[in-house]
Amino acid sequence: MATTFRFSRRIYAATLLLYPVTLRYQFGEEMIEVFADQLQDAQQHDGWMGQARVWGCVARETVCTAASSHLQIVGISVAAGLSALGLMCTFFWAIH
Repeated sequence: MATTFRFSRRIYAATLLLYPVTLRYQFGEEMIEVFADQLQDAQQHDGWMGQARVWGCVARETVCTAASSHLQIVGISVAAGLSALGLMCTFFWAIH
């Protein structure tokens, strides 16, 4: 069990590489500790299903937070970024 938690912490720490450097340096260690606590609580209460829910939250948070943070760094609002993505998807769909 301890090996699984160590492996999960390492994987989560690797996902933090998707976040902007400033955010990672400011909150990275705290985020890893909170993740480990949540994962352990989920395991104790709901077993592997609880762990799966924690990882689902991690996936959603990583996509939303990392993407919006990077867009803000380059000066693009989330709405503008999503609009551009939608237009690009529509364009590629139309040419195929």
